Amino acid sequence: MIEPVDLGVCQGYEYAGDPERTAVALPGAMLTGMPALWHAIEPLLADEWRVVLVWDQFLDRTQGRLGLDARPGRGGREVRGRGAPAKSLTTRAAGLAADHGWSAVWLMPLLAEPESLACLRRRTAPALLVGGTADASWDGSVARQLSGDVVEIDGADHGLARIDQAPLVAAAVAEFS
Repeated sequence: MIEPVDLGVCQGYEYAGDPERTAVALPGAMLTGMPALWHAIEPLLADEWRVVLVWDQFLDRTQGRLGLDARPGRGGREVRGRGAPAKSLTTRAAGLAADHGWSAVWLMPLLAEPESLACLRRRTAPALLVGGTADASWDGSVARQLSGDVVEIDGADHGLARIDQAPLVAAAVAEFS
């Protein structure tokens, strides 16, 4: 079951599942990271995780991404997660994941952005990094320095939207979760 949820700073959708295993899915800059983000969400839903999908486009890049703080009680619901699939631009929320000790799946992370990279380096929880060799934001050697859980998809660009790439992302997330 999917229900709309008011997260206070934006809208979201809650996919019913085990509340003890909640993932907060953070969007990319456009179309809330879809379809690439769906590739990471689907295996969690299949394993009966509860998923809260933040539904927000980040169109004003001069503003901070603090709206993605996923604090408990936003809109009357607990949305704190144990894991967080996140698409590209929300790598800027890596500090939040590090502060809370959340494991995370970073799809097409912004590894060339110094602040995001510093936050990814200070995390202590497990992280799965997924990137493509045709993405200018991706650096496979840096990713492998950050985590032992790395999936590098040959020829994948920043959109990570080709249907033949979906099973690779889904399998990696299923194994990671």
